[in-house]
Amino acid sequence: MTDTRPAQHSATSLEPAPSRQDPFRRGLPLGRWAGIPVSAHWSTLATLALFAYVLADSALPAAEPHRALAAYWIAGSITAGIFLVTLLAHELAHALVARHFGMRVQGITLWMLGGMTSLESEPPSARADACVAAAGPLTSLLVGGISALAAWGVGGAGLVGAALAWLAGVNVLLAVFNLLPGAPLDGGRLLRAVLWRRYRDRERADIAAARAGRGLGVALMVLGFFEVLAGGVAGLWLALVGWIVLSGAAVERSTAGLAALHGVLAGEVMSPVRSPLPDWWSVGQLLRELTAEHAAQPLLVLVDFSGAASGLMTLRDLQRVPAGQRQEVRLRDLSRIRGERLLVVGRDTPLDQLAPRLPAAGGIALVVDESRRPVGVVAAGDLMRAQQLAQLGWHRDRTSDRSAG
Repeated sequence: MTDTRPAQHSATSLEPAPSRQDPFRRGLPLGRWAGIPVSAHWSTLATLALFAYVLADSALPAAEPHRALAAYWIAGSITAGIFLVTLLAHELAHALVARHFGMRVQGITLWMLGGMTSLESEPPSARADACVAAAGPLTSLLVGGISALAAWGVGGAGLVGAALAWLAGVNVLLAVFNLLPGAPLDGGRLLRAVLWRRYRDRERADIAAARAGRGLGVALMVLGFFEVLAGGVAGLWLALVGWIVLSGAAVERSTAGLAALHGVLAGEVMSPVRSPLPDWWSVGQLLRELTAEHAAQPLLVLVDFSGAASGLMTLRDLQRVPAGQRQEVRLRDLSRIRGERLLVVGRDTPLDQLAPRLPAAGGIALVVDESRRPVGVVAAGDLMRAQQLAQLGWHRDRTSDRSAG
């Protein structure tokens, strides 16, 4: 997938929903490929283990019986590892084509059901959108074709032939699935590009692709449910994929129409932060100093010794600390969004540039002044409200002008 909200994904690139405690948060760094930072979420290990098991337990023994169990597991593990490399090739194709069209690439994250290519800017045209979306599935088809030729070259026999045939089949399946016409799959991006060119309206195309994705997600969940009723355990996997497509489509719908936010600034829609908390305080000290003002804030903003923003947390985070440990545990240790994931922006940051960066930051941006002292937060709900008001033609600056007159 690619995520061009920007962050385009597929099943290889499905992006998180606005909880943004998302499955795509940065994980184990895998270095830079073609100058692009690549990481793997811990759930990638589940994929590696699952595919290694499937290969070692059924696919490889069926192709060549009577081999030692260790041989199946070694061949299965190596093949599963190669498949993850092919997923990376799929995402790199998205990223490199996006970079060709002048789009900024933030990075690539592999996860349990595929991967995500995060882009920091929108496609400049329908043609660019289509090319970026098509690059991933075409790469998977190419890898599948090469694997099939290699399997044919070795006669399709033995562990090597069986492994190559499996890689061919799974890459073709990956490409075909990603081409299904619904956001946030690559096929949904292609649909958006076609409609964008036809309607000459990016927002309208976004909404249509998101609706198609919602229908696709529901269909996959229903098919998975009936397969489970029929006794097929694989239906659970299909239902899970459907749920993720449905969630991704909901995010696409909520972020459609960013053009309406052009000219609206973060400082105009932020929820003010009135009482930041020292991150070196213990939980016990906070509870002693807790005021009604703090308790009324859905998010607690932390600052370091210099007064600069250092993290975000909620009262629920405090609840997880046992009563006997409240004097030892520091607030900075409970911060759910910090470090690289803490998105810090200025008051004058345009919302149409901020919105695409929210998913990778947990769905929240911290607004600071010139001294990096927190003055407010912008969450997904603030963006949606601002978008609705902007589409109605309302803007705070305009109301101020009218009051002044």
